[in-house]
Amino acid sequence: MARLLCLSSELSGPLFSTTELARRLACAGHRLTVASAPEARRVVAAQGLDFVPLAASHIRDFLFRDRRKNVFQRWGQVAARRRRAVESLGLDDLPELIRATDPDLLLIDGEKHEHILRAAASGRPIALLNSFASIWRCPGLPPTHRLARPGVGWKGSRLGMWLLWQELRLRKLRTACRHFLDRAGCDRLSLLRHLAAESGFDYRRETDFGQWLMPFTYRRIPVLSLHAREFEFPHEPPPHVTYVGPLRLENRADPELPTGEREKLTALFRRRDHGERKLIFAGFGSFFTADRGFLRRLFAAVAEREGWELVLSLGGQDPGALGPLPSNVSTFRWLPQLEVLEHTDVAVIHGGINTVDECVLAGVPMLVYCGFETDMAGNTSRIVFHGLGLAGHRGRDQPDTIRSHIDRLLQDPAYGERVRRMGGRFAANREEQVAERTVQRLLASFRGQP
Repeated sequence: MARLLCLSSELSGPLFSTTELARRLACAGHRLTVASAPEARRVVAAQGLDFVPLAASHIRDFLFRDRRKNVFQRWGQVAARRRRAVESLGLDDLPELIRATDPDLLLIDGEKHEHILRAAASGRPIALLNSFASIWRCPGLPPTHRLARPGVGWKGSRLGMWLLWQELRLRKLRTACRHFLDRAGCDRLSLLRHLAAESGFDYRRETDFGQWLMPFTYRRIPVLSLHAREFEFPHEPPPHVTYVGPLRLENRADPELPTGEREKLTALFRRRDHGERKLIFAGFGSFFTADRGFLRRLFAAVAEREGWELVLSLGGQDPGALGPLPSNVSTFRWLPQLEVLEHTDVAVIHGGINTVDECVLAGVPMLVYCGFETDMAGNTSRIVFHGLGLAGHRGRDQPDTIRSHIDRLLQDPAYGERVRRMGGRFAANREEQVAERTVQRLLASFRGQP
């Protein structure tokens, strides 16, 4: 079996997926090491995997100090400043980590461009992990940050999708120019070019600025997309991309709920499972704060239905800040989401891909009030396209409309049937060990290559 080194983001969604992939590969007999920020240790170690903390980046400190210099000093010392900026990225220990673990294959989060380029200097085979819905510009695919469905409206027309991609490219160019000028040549894109040159990486040939991911993607490095192709719009993926299915980490070593909150949650589950109430879960992730006006409208929508219970996860925020609540609304600072979804009839979410995957695998129809961050709009469009739920308008929907959406999802069995059917397709990727077989195929393809 092979030695594998996984470099993961510390963000919960990508970290959970990468850790689950590493766990499965370890069960298949491979020797795994996971490297990430120190705060990721608890999640990784709970799976019995070797963990190595990555050095912290101090680029923000560098940029803060750099801004104090006058404009002539900054532009007159671009080369020296770039070298110091690259030194602040915390990459110096990576070559030693690669030598120590001696991996046959590196699996690296596709957004960790600095680590990808520094690792390229080692000459070791690399595969990337994509945590988003499709990020590639392909026929029939709109950019994944836009509410667009193929064949629906002008945005879903061939011309409309082409225009959306052109708009994205222009926006990326505008952002790159602004950052270059604002940071006097020490912007991220300039530093990545510098790293590529140091690593002997052919930046012009191997990177593609025209795709969705900021600032670029890679043309030929193999990519494992950690989602199901069945959830996508119909398209033909690039040849270097393989969909391996959602990677749901079951045992996350979540902290225990306080005794009173655990008893309250158990009582809610009991009433729902005995058919006394319908349970509606609302969760908006760790990076999305639903405005209080929307939450009040959501509470009012539920308050009119005695047979409904709403449980709201606040992503770490203080429930007391919301004031008095209807009797059938319960708020929690955080909730064990996988457990809650097993007892949920409808989920009200913001469209984050990991929560979407978990809802589908649990067979829960979704009402999406899109947060419009990263790929949330594209995920929302895919949910509606496949009939897995409904999309609301967070700024416009009043309690009657919200209530009507929930009623529709509860009363129309077709939504639940489609979600369960999609969940079966998701689960098939795990049962067929698509991720494990994909890594094994990559290992076989790299053997014997210089």
